Amino acid sequence: MLAVTSLIAAVLLALPQDGGKPVPATAIKPAAPQAAPAAATKKLGIGDPAPALAFDAWVKGDKVEGIQKGKVHVIEFWATWCGPCIAVMPHLSELQKKHPEVVVVSVAASERGSDEAAKLEKVKTFVEGKGDTMGYRVVYAGDPNKMTMPWMRAAGQRGIPCAFIVDKESNVAWIGHPMEMDGPLEQILAGKWDVATAKKAQDEQRAAEEAQMKLMMALRNAEASGDFTPAVDTIKEFLAKTPNDQLKMQLVQILAVRMGKPAEAWKFAEEIYASKKDDAMMMNALAWMIVDPQGGVTEPNLDLALKCAEAGMKASKGENGALIDTMARVVFRKGDVARAIELQKQAIEKSADGRMKDEMKTTLAEYEAALKKA
Repeated sequence: MLAVTSLIAAVLLALPQDGGKPVPATAIKPAAPQAAPAAATKKLGIGDPAPALAFDAWVKGDKVEGIQKGKVHVIEFWATWCGPCIAVMPHLSELQKKHPEVVVVSVAASERGSDEAAKLEKVKTFVEGKGDTMGYRVVYAGDPNKMTMPWMRAAGQRGIPCAFIVDKESNVAWIGHPMEMDGPLEQILAGKWDVATAKKAQDEQRAAEEAQMKLMMALRNAEASGDFTPAVDTIKEFLAKTPNDQLKMQLVQILAVRMGKPAEAWKFAEEIYASKKDDAMMMNALAWMIVDPQGGVTEPNLDLALKCAEAGMKASKGENGALIDTMARVVFRKGDVARAIELQKQAIEKSADGRMKDEMKTTLAEYEAALKKA
């Protein structure tokens, strides 16, 4: 049976992700706060007025008196213990050198420990040691109410490094990873940045993240209670707004295995076949889910499995050993043992040496034994 961790992992993979190559970031593990955070934090998004620039100590660079209207600012959050933060420092320095008119301020707001004096000294020593690698302004803000709450927490940001670009009107124009801000910054400086489009993209991303969290909680609760109905309803609600075949695949598995509703499961599976029959790997995954001997499907739709396996074979031109192995299992389950043996031999022939090939040989022995008993 599918464990809840597998379900959650599948959900994470299935939901829409930010476009482009992923950029590393480190989750923030906050230290004990110097002061109690405010009871409520106003949400911060693209197009909103920038919060105040507050700090406990100015560490490096010419001091500025808050966010200045008429100037573009980059407010970047980092920590001395954050590897990805250190990796982007040369890039930030080059950006500041290229655009001296931009006020780049790097905020150390996530240092670990309870001794504020020691944390500030650690930041100062670190910055001094970096020299020109940190060619921009640096401040220390240990009090979470000064920068963490009104900027990071309000914007729903959970990882560092994280940068905010503030435009000449002192409004937040962009939020994201520093390695991805060059293009937006150029457009903002040129007065060509479309704030409305950026805000829409941010709203869509936030909606996807909220849906992701809702799905994860629903699946956790289902695993604990054994009642998957709320989880299925949540997945269907998400699919109604955002079609997603990978998530639909998880729905099929829950219905067929956990809830014992194969008829409903195969209805969704047919939808996957209709939209993804040219996707070899998707067809292979769906066919295997139906016939997997350890999969827990008690009423497999073998005709559907065959249809998917055949589509996968066609899309891969019959050259993928894993897909041939799946096809062999399907025809074996349908009772054509001789054909299954023939296909399994082909799968072995087209697979590289290793664990998968060894497992295929074991499966071949299973089929051959079955043929002898027939």
